[in-house]
Amino acid sequence: MYGVQRDPDQVSRSFSHHWKLMNLNHPNYGRNTGVSSYEWWKELVRRTFVTDSDELTKNQLDSISDHLYNLYKSNVCWKVEPGAEILLKHLKQKHIILGVISNFDERLDSVLKSNGLKSYFDFVLASYLVETAKPSKKIFDLALHQTGCVTASQALHIGDNVTLDYIAAKEAGWNALLFKRPHVDHESLKLVDPNDIVCDTKEIEKFVLYS
Repeated sequence: MYGVQRDPDQVSRSFSHHWKLMNLNHPNYGRNTGVSSYEWWKELVRRTFVTDSDELTKNQLDSISDHLYNLYKSNVCWKVEPGAEILLKHLKQKHIILGVISNFDERLDSVLKSNGLKSYFDFVLASYLVETAKPSKKIFDLALHQTGCVTASQALHIGDNVTLDYIAAKEAGWNALLFKRPHVDHESLKLVDPNDIVCDTKEIEKFVLYS
């Protein structure tokens, strides 16, 4: 890409390492430290691709950053879970209030629109825009405020991260389901009620509509 060649495994390891550091030093995509989300991602790309053995030009880094930043607000880099749209349609037909609570930046709306999902949701909360992120109780309280009528005990949060989604929602007083991914840390599953674990969208629909 743009004259830059890297070993994919090396890039993946570098990205994971610097992602953790960036989140530690500039949490919530820089929102809390005065950094724009674009600059946050640009710096992450720079750290990911630059090594001690070579030097990339500023133009190369800028081109890669811009390309990836724009790519990740389209449907190219995202995969809709099989059955997700059917599930959302069924829930919408039952007049269930649906929302998104995501630790992401201002591109979230574009991601949902480009994947044909935005119209199903009554509200969308991107952590960068609302200045608070999971696992903070504040973002769950903001979601309840968006509904205008739902209490914490009536709300259900579904996510695939044990700490940020399941435990955070429970501590906020919500009901919660953990969407179990193949790569999930089995040790962390010990923190989850087995009855709160789902593996596909059909199980979610059964829980929401028939439990």
